[in-house]
Amino acid sequence: MKKKRFLRNALILTLSSLAGRFLGMGFRVWLSQLLGPQGMGAYQLILSVFLPAVSISTAGVSLTVTRLVTRALGKKQPGAIPSAVARCSLFSLAMSLAAGTALWLGADFLSGKFLGGNSADALGLLALGLPFMALSSCMRGYFLAVRGALRSAASEFAEQLATISLTVAAFLALSPKTTADACLLAMLGATVGEAVSCGCSFVLYRLHLRRFQKGKTFPCPGTGKAILHITLPSTLSHAARSVLSAAENLLIPSGLRRCGATASAALAQYGVIQGMVMPMLFFPSCFLGAFSSLLIPEMSESLAAGHRRSIASVTERSLGLTLAFSLFIACFFLAFGEELGLLFYNSREAGGFLRMLAPLVPLLYLDTVTDGLLKGLDQQIASLAFNTLDASLRVALMASVLPVFGLRGYFCILYACGILNISLSLSRLLKTARVRLSLSRWILRPLGASLLCVGIWRCLPAPPVSTPIGLALAAGAAGGLYGILLSLPILLKK
Repeated sequence: MKKKRFLRNALILTLSSLAGRFLGMGFRVWLSQLLGPQGMGAYQLILSVFLPAVSISTAGVSLTVTRLVTRALGKKQPGAIPSAVARCSLFSLAMSLAAGTALWLGADFLSGKFLGGNSADALGLLALGLPFMALSSCMRGYFLAVRGALRSAASEFAEQLATISLTVAAFLALSPKTTADACLLAMLGATVGEAVSCGCSFVLYRLHLRRFQKGKTFPCPGTGKAILHITLPSTLSHAARSVLSAAENLLIPSGLRRCGATASAALAQYGVIQGMVMPMLFFPSCFLGAFSSLLIPEMSESLAAGHRRSIASVTERSLGLTLAFSLFIACFFLAFGEELGLLFYNSREAGGFLRMLAPLVPLLYLDTVTDGLLKGLDQQIASLAFNTLDASLRVALMASVLPVFGLRGYFCILYACGILNISLSLSRLLKTARVRLSLSRWILRPLGASLLCVGIWRCLPAPPVSTPIGLALAAGAAGGLYGILLSLPILLKK
């Protein structure tokens, strides 16, 4: 029953995430056509400056709610759940108001110092959405703990639909003439989307709680301790990492300019990488995102019950599936990167960058799942420490290497830091879960099968990825063959 529930929730979250990613990718393509590479660069820089405020408002609180609710359910104390959610919501709301006020007051300074002096209004609009983001994060933590995948998916889908609909309507009605005006309308859509998501999440939370929680309520024991142990360290670490990430993103166009590129060319290159290539690189990870988030309560329950064999088994299967999936995606991007860049963005440059970064996919996807497993095993502080070290090293290298070597240096930094981060996280996970890495079964076998499948399609006279339907057929056929090849050793044993 438990396994069926996990698979059902994973399927719901995966399908909803896939639908959201398709909407988001379509929105990105549409926005990139309107703004161009330089405008996408400005858009991404605004979001980078905004990210630290988001971390202060939301980081850690969702995990805290999930852990507290999971513990209350495990102890058969559902009456403690409303208190846990309410206290975490008050803490998160206070943090979001502080972060939003600071961002609002500092918008002119941040815009003038880092964004060319014409983005203060956009930052002010984004600040208004922080309290909604904070409360939504708490509700989603609750949904994750009670395995309410459909409710979480509904609130996230409502946010995305509202954001895209309002932004498109605003662009069609107002026809912004400048990049600053276009970014302002996009941020307005994002803020309204957060408000819609918060309202949807709260209604679903109250309806579920009314049916799920019976009897008297009472204060949740250990809430303050959990906030101190989980939320505060996560908030501080995420905030530090977000500041470092913002610094990294600001250093990229600056470093490219110092390497010889013009200001517009540097911003355009940054826009292509961060606004076009990276979203495409992460697009297939929607299949792993839901899986990773659902692992947190499952691992927390196993840890609390002392089920070491279950922890080792889940860890081993999770890492094996992640590597099998990510290696295939990396090979697909490597083989068809140029065609994908032309198909989605009509840009050979985007396709070239996608091929250069394709081998990074296994590191990125594995890091996502590893972080989820570590959080479920109460290793969130170690995970955040590794991520903060990674971000610090990136900033130092961006400041010193990028002005000398330009884009080549940037790509080398991504690979070096990615390898360091996953090495530290994976080593900690394998030690905590008491699992050994299987090189042949986890890496060599799926890599060989991936290269064979994608190579077959690459050798066709006209690789069928020039249209969306052709892309879907090629990916499906190559993926089906890949699944058969991976299953052969199991079938032969039988």
